[in-house]
Amino acid sequence: MKKIAIYCLLFLNFAFTIKAQKDTTKNKKIISEFDVKNYKSDPKDRLIFEANYTDWLGKASNIKTDWKCIGFGFYTLFDKPIKNSNFSFGYGLGFYTHNFSSNGNLTYKFDSISGHTNTIIEPKTTPYIANRYNERSFEVPLELRFRTKTTTIFKMMLGAKIGYVISNFNKTDDANGRIRLYNIKNVNPWRYGVVFRVGVEQVCLTASYYFSEVFTNKGPKGINPFSVGIAIIPY
Repeated sequence: MKKIAIYCLLFLNFAFTIKAQKDTTKNKKIISEFDVKNYKSDPKDRLIFEANYTDWLGKASNIKTDWKCIGFGFYTLFDKPIKNSNFSFGYGLGFYTHNFSSNGNLTYKFDSISGHTNTIIEPKTTPYIANRYNERSFEVPLELRFRTKTTTIFKMMLGAKIGYVISNFNKTDDANGRIRLYNIKNVNPWRYGVVFRVGVEQVCLTASYYFSEVFTNKGPKGINPFSVGIAIIPY
């Protein structure tokens, strides 16, 4: 009798275990990573590399640029998803170089009335091999981002950035050799403007425009920098 009782208890325990496993299986639900309702946002677009065509708007019509107006940008950002939506907020720090390659000659002119030395830009009158103005800035970007919840991710971003010019120089190569002048006078050190980016996966088109002028009130008026190019986002 004892053996029969033990066998019965073991059988009942086994039956209840099987039933419990079946009930647990029923409660499980397979959730696709592309399920819109159960979508969980993950941080993305943390590293951004840019190659841009850089230029100035508002320059005189006799100042002509060339294809050497190439600038670069590198940005590292935190990406904060807004709950389970398609949107996120990005902020971080970046380094940006702006090249203005042209026939423009940056010179100084003393104003005897105001007692100030002004910076002017006028066309070069002598032959040259290369002539460019370069500035390098640290920037703080702030971005509102949109990304689709699809296998191939479409992304779009609109934001602002503020920066500070940490160095600038003008380099000229001609028959007499190479001359590089640092710390051009009357350059506005602050840069602030808007940025737009749109693309698919790791490749985007990007554009930026700065409301801040290149020079202070002791330099050429109404000149604003801008850039258009390609952004590579590996991570």
